[in-house]
Amino acid sequence: MRDGIADEQVLVRNKAGWISEDGCYSTCDAGLIDIDGRTYVMSIMASMPWSDRSSEVTAAIAKALFDTRAALA
Repeated sequence: MRDGIADEQVLVRNKAGWISEDGCYSTCDAGLIDIDGRTYVMSIMASMPWSDRSSEVTAAIAKALFDTRAALA
C-alpha cells in the first residue's frame, strides 16, 4: 500500500503478509490511511505468491483505490 500512494502526503499504518507453501499462495496488505483529517481502511488480498510482481500489483490496486476516495466519500 505504501508504494502505491507514496507520492501523496498521507500517513499509512499497514501490515503486509504473504504465504507461499503447500499449494497456498496469497499476498495481502491492510491498514489505515490518514489524509486531510479523514481515516480510510484499506485491505488488499491477492491469490499470488509474494514476489516483485505481487508487490507491483498490490501497489497498483492501492493507488486505484486511493484515487477513488473522493468519489466514495
